[in-house]
Amino acid sequence: MNATDTQIIEKCLNGNRQAFGELVERYQKPLFNAAVKIVYDGDVAKDVTQTVFIKAYQKLDTYNPKYKFFSWIYRMVVNESINVLRQKKSNVDLEECQMESKDNPETRMHNLQVEAKIESAVANLPLDYRMVTVFYYFADLAYEEISFVLNIPEKKVKSRLYSARQILSKTLSEKELAYND
Repeated sequence: MNATDTQIIEKCLNGNRQAFGELVERYQKPLFNAAVKIVYDGDVAKDVTQTVFIKAYQKLDTYNPKYKFFSWIYRMVVNESINVLRQKKSNVDLEECQMESKDNPETRMHNLQVEAKIESAVANLPLDYRMVTVFYYFADLAYEEISFVLNIPEKKVKSRLYSARQILSKTLSEKELAYND
């Protein structure tokens, strides 16, 4: 039976250092994916993810079980990613994603082209809009969770998401790939 995050955290706080490994296994992939969507560099995203887990372990006693652990650590990924982008202060290249598909080569190529257009459009959104878009569509976070992670009111999340959709719709229609909600 899988332990809850709160149970694992209690074990960690009671001196069981190995228990934190369960949280790492549980959240490493989604946190890495979130970092990649913000910094658009796999190596940098790995560093961000590792740094966040170290900081989370060090600050575990400050975690408030009133909130989901995932939301708490997700906020750390966002902050660390933004810090890295600020330090970098340069445009990042979009890495080409590969989709696994059993479709024929023509369909796979079309899917890759569509995905590249969408990724490019999202990558070119202003950072505030990009983050809410990534969290909502790629990380499947609810408005309330995005609000907590970004430390902004829920209305602002909705507003930014609306604006991001408008920009994406315009951008993608110019690329002959209209966005449909």
